Amino acid sequence: MTKIVSFSGVSNSGKTTLIEGLCKLLIPKFKVGVIKHDPKDKAVFDTIGKDSYKFFENGANVAIISPSQTTIRFQSELNNNQVLDLFNYQERLDYLFIEGFKTMPFKQICVVRNNFSEDEINSANAIATLDFNNKSLNGKTLLNLNNYCEILDWIDSQIW
Repeated sequence: MTKIVSFSGVSNSGKTTLIEGLCKLLIPKFKVGVIKHDPKDKAVFDTIGKDSYKFFENGANVAIISPSQTTIRFQSELNNNQVLDLFNYQERLDYLFIEGFKTMPFKQICVVRNNFSEDEINSANAIATLDFNNKSLNGKTLLNLNNYCEILDWIDSQIW
């Protein structure tokens, strides 16, 4: 069964760095997938003027297939289950990390540095932080943001 956990936190809190550290720890022993939410539609996947960019701009769904990777872009939003099915189609993942989808029904770690959202803290199951003296974080499991092994142990203990 795939262990799925989502990561929330304000912009520049360290979500991507944390997920990258967990991936480095897990790969190559385990199959790992990452889904990143792009609510402001800022991600750039191709270069202006290239064929796949032109195809997508003209309304086509596009798959770029090369010997080392495949990139797929759809013109419409896929629902959460469709995305999970795509990730697990070829072979079942051991871990799936989701960055930014706060409403998905999975265990959630909120990454907290200087600024944070009370709503995200309230909906999280654990807090990854370096500030263990912040009284606003009480009542949640606190994890050391720089200790990827500790965070992975928490994930493994919560999701089976």
